[in-house]
Amino acid sequence: MNVLALIPLITACFYLALLALVSQQFSQRTGRNFAYYLIGAGFWSFSSFMLHLNAPESQTLFWNQVVVVALIATAIVYYRFTLVYTDRHPGFLLYTGYALLVTMAVLSFTGRIVEYSYVTNGVVHHQLGYMLFVIGAIALVYSALAFRLLIINYQSSSDPAGRNRTLYLIIGWCVLIILTITNFIPSLADWPLDHIGNLANAVIIYYTIAQLHLLDVKVVAKTIMAGFTTVIFIFGVAAGSILLVNHFFPESSTFTIIMFAVVAVLLLVVITRPFYIAVKRLIERLFYRQTYQYRRALLDFSSRMSHILSLSELAQEMLPSLCKALNVIWTGLLVQDSDQGGFSMKYVYPEQESPFELSFASDSLVTTYLDKNGTALDPERMDQVPDFMGLWLAEREMIKNAGLGMLYPMKSRDRVTSILAIGHKTSARLFSHEDIQLVASMSEQAGIIIENAQLYTQATTRANTDELTGLYNHRHFHERLEQEIARGSRFGSTFSLILMDIDLFKSYNDIYGHLAGDQVLHRVGGYLMSSIRSIDLAFRYGGEEFAIILPEARLDDAFKVAERIRKTVETKSNSRSMPITMSIGVANWPIDGVMKEEIIGRADAALYRSKQLGRNRTCLSSEVLKPGSNIISTELESQPKALSIIYALAATVDAKDSYTYGHSRKVSEYAVKMAEILNLPADKVNTLRAAGLLHDIGKVGVPDNILNKKSPLTGDEWNPIRQHPDLGVEILRHVIDLVKCLPAIQHHHEHYNGKGYPAGLSGENIPYEARILSIADAFDAMTSPRPYRAQLSLKDAVEELRRSSGTQFDPELVETFCSVVEPLLTEQEEVNPALPPADKK
Repeated sequence: MNVLALIPLITACFYLALLALVSQQFSQRTGRNFAYYLIGAGFWSFSSFMLHLNAPESQTLFWNQVVVVALIATAIVYYRFTLVYTDRHPGFLLYTGYALLVTMAVLSFTGRIVEYSYVTNGVVHHQLGYMLFVIGAIALVYSALAFRLLIINYQSSSDPAGRNRTLYLIIGWCVLIILTITNFIPSLADWPLDHIGNLANAVIIYYTIAQLHLLDVKVVAKTIMAGFTTVIFIFGVAAGSILLVNHFFPESSTFTIIMFAVVAVLLLVVITRPFYIAVKRLIERLFYRQTYQYRRALLDFSSRMSHILSLSELAQEMLPSLCKALNVIWTGLLVQDSDQGGFSMKYVYPEQESPFELSFASDSLVTTYLDKNGTALDPERMDQVPDFMGLWLAEREMIKNAGLGMLYPMKSRDRVTSILAIGHKTSARLFSHEDIQLVASMSEQAGIIIENAQLYTQATTRANTDELTGLYNHRHFHERLEQEIARGSRFGSTFSLILMDIDLFKSYNDIYGHLAGDQVLHRVGGYLMSSIRSIDLAFRYGGEEFAIILPEARLDDAFKVAERIRKTVETKSNSRSMPITMSIGVANWPIDGVMKEEIIGRADAALYRSKQLGRNRTCLSSEVLKPGSNIISTELESQPKALSIIYALAATVDAKDSYTYGHSRKVSEYAVKMAEILNLPADKVNTLRAAGLLHDIGKVGVPDNILNKKSPLTGDEWNPIRQHPDLGVEILRHVIDLVKCLPAIQHHHEHYNGKGYPAGLSGENIPYEARILSIADAFDAMTSPRPYRAQLSLKDAVEELRRSSGTQFDPELVETFCSVVEPLLTEQEEVNPALPPADKK
């Protein structure tokens, strides 16, 4: 018997094994019809084995007749299996196939197909005549019909997992057809490769219908290609090495060749894994091309993003890579609302000009489905899922308007922490099974990271929040106030501050107890939150005191908000027999001060004024005389309008240039220190203080591109710089209260040797206050960062002042100023404090 005849017997045994495995699925139509296919294919293989035995001619003829019938039966039963798999009802073609099968069986067993058949040395000799073409045509037609059903099912399916499953069956069919065609190749006709192809198809079918989660076909293909390439490389190198040894060392002993081969194999083992990884990545690049790097980024998501605790940073890293890896229009992240428990869109890439709404309540059918199943949800298939029969029409419209292609839950400890929303593909293609697996892999890693980020955000919020009222706490108040001042200084914006105090709250606590007092505080916090805009910030300042920061709000706007809050508290807090009222003070930045302490002080003074006037009222900072002003002369203390002008103009200068924030204040402080050491009269000191704040007011007329230029200025660009002292005087000369400041402001850029500007004055002709201001201005400029150079240390700045003594600066005043700042040198060497930024000179 020919050894090749054992192959059909082995395949028949495999069919029996598969039949035993699939017997558990006989209750399902797909499993039952697959069993019919296994029986037909197994009978075909067994009859082929019996045909190749060295049996009498009559017996050989019988088994040849059986093979003919079994071959046709296998093709028809396979067609029936594909009908069931694709959910099609049996039709005319199937019944025609049954009729043909019966007809061919009758013709075969009556001797009208196989004319003769005998075996010689394990080789079958038979004659079928023209019926061979009839048999081939029937098998080919029904195989083609089965292939057509699989192709149609693949193209019409919108389920990525279903398309992947069908693709496996298509591949199995291709393997079967390719190996069956070998029967028509003379050199391969004696090899039973058609049986091997049929078995391979059966194994693939079993894997397809038995496994719930199939590997993606592309993943399998890439792995096989990389493994095959690696094996070929190893065997090629090993064989090549041995051939080279035989060629160059023909007299080598067998032992030497064997030892060389062993060493070569060991070396190949060492490089096998790196080579396999390199080949696999090269193949992946060929598969994915421009999306490869983004897919790799998502697969390595956990290692790259595990250190991030900010949801916004996480979204900025994750969403762009996901969008580009999947070739989709947009991606978004729905985050759970800590109060309501629902999910709403917080982050989207790319940012939408007109953002669409996408949110799901905690009890939404969508949220429930994602939590229960933990798999991707295709909105296009929602009508086919019974769970969504009761979905609200508004939610359906919202999903449709968003252009949603997929929703995927991100879980941690079996709890949905967020929902990944993915738009449609840019090429109008469907999501592949590999796309779903990529999203699933990334989501598994991201779930715990997002939960950690949410916990960190919650912890940060708790650290900044007063637990009793739900408002921000005192510490966060100072942080946000400083941020608003910095933002206002940079962009020239304004904001208002409201300070509030519950009237006679101590008496209320003494009468009704602290628990009742806590309830009042909690209610007041709620009234505040319901009375302000989303961009406004409410704080519990301390005890029974509250504060509100109103960005971009003028004083009159803040007054309306304060009055609304006061009336709300008065009308709604009718607590027991003692009414609850509030006294309120309102201040504005920069009108009431450019420093944090100044704006708080003015708001607090207005609050105290409300208390003095009988409580339960709102007072503006403009209604309060500022006592003990140390900015300008005593004359201006009685004129709040002039004081407001100074603060407003100084803030305007600082807001003009991002590098000058705080510069005017520092120059003013340096000038005042010099004046105090020189024992100048109080009015001179106050004049210098105001002049220091306003010395650069003329820069409001200098273009921003000149102020912020990093390279040296041209001659034309220097003209507006040289004119800014005169422009400042022109602005301020109409304010009668600031007339004393004008000489110092106009001439603070004059040089002692007469080479300064704008008038070219020299020596004693330069106003005394201007010479002081010039030194203070230059020193702060040198010790502050500029767009065109780095800042100098205090020591280097002092040396530069002395180097310019007698040319640019008054020599006597330079030494006086150095005596003021030299004590700071030791302090800088010990602690190196951050220096305030300054403007360009």
